[in-house]
Amino acid sequence: MSGYLNPYLELMRPTNSIMAGLASIIGFLIASGFSLSHYDYMKLILLFASTFVFSSSSMAMNDYFDREIDAVNQPQRPIPSGRVKPERALIFSIILMITGLLLSTLISLEALIVAIVACTGFTIYSIHLKRHGLIGNACVSLCVALTFVYGAVATGGFPGLIAVFSSMAFLANMSREVVKGIIDIEGDKLKGLRTLAISRGSRASAKVALVFMCLAVALSIVPTLLGYVNWLYLPIVLVADAGLLTSTLLVLLAPTPNKAGKSKKLMLMFMGLALTAFLVGCI
Repeated sequence: MSGYLNPYLELMRPTNSIMAGLASIIGFLIASGFSLSHYDYMKLILLFASTFVFSSSSMAMNDYFDREIDAVNQPQRPIPSGRVKPERALIFSIILMITGLLLSTLISLEALIVAIVACTGFTIYSIHLKRHGLIGNACVSLCVALTFVYGAVATGGFPGLIAVFSSMAFLANMSREVVKGIIDIEGDKLKGLRTLAISRGSRASAKVALVFMCLAVALSIVPTLLGYVNWLYLPIVLVADAGLLTSTLLVLLAPTPNKAGKSKKLMLMFMGLALTAFLVGCI
């Protein structure tokens, strides 16, 4: 894929950024009760666009600070392959972040505050927290969970269902981040990072990833038990749950960078299915 994408588009990781944008829209739709005015449609556009560029900014910034690690783990990435100069990637990230913040000012003060928190979080992670294992994983996962909050506060409300979905996103992403540590173990060692995979080993990391994913799956039943969602939610989310658990178990059975890489991609796919369950279950 990297040979066909524009290197700056590749820095943005469009699949991840699109999913982030959809999560903010889902947060807005749920908080608004799917009752939309003409003005709300403009907010939806602004929410998707700003979340997309925030996510893209975080990806580009991470690639800038990870360029030496990627030279070992992913030499085909835009910076280590020489297709994008490091300083240009950083400038690109900053431009994207500023664009997102400007768009956020057009949504609401509450949305702008959440955006500032998220931008601060992923900047601190990229510069400092990445080397601190689970603390860094938690910082990234918090930023992911905030996408639902970002969309919800744009309506001026924050229903309980958003808290549940945000918590599920946090836990599932914690699992994915721990798995990512197994993928990057060689390059992370060279840079002196203290990820869980380095400090405790790949198999222990796979077990922790499974615990986080089990917690996320257990929490996915709560909306049905509390009557927050319609009958369509459960069958879709159960398929997503099965896929997420299977993806995590694959790493536990063979905790190698290769298996972890495949698991990480599968997790993203089933997280997308979970987003569909969130949306369909609340219509």
